[in-house]
Amino acid sequence: MDQAPRRGAEPWDNADRRAIAASGSDEWVAVTRGGHGEVHLVDTGVPGSALVTMEVPTPLNDGGHLAWLKRATTGPGDTVGR
Repeated sequence: MDQAPRRGAEPWDNADRRAIAASGSDEWVAVTRGGHGEVHLVDTGVPGSALVTMEVPTPLNDGGHLAWLKRATTGPGDTVGR
């Protein structure tokens, strides 16, 4: 990250951050690249596997927020976004 936290400064002072979410049913992990508008998907079950990068329409300042949700089979799930 271009504006990663630095030694000697508080981690929230003018610094980009990451958010992390992990799948509860397999080995996938999602990590945001704060300030760059990217989400990286990592298959932790396959060491050395290729990183999947998705671009999103926002810079994800402060890292954004992530949640790994399983598609509900009986309804729409939590439509409030908790």
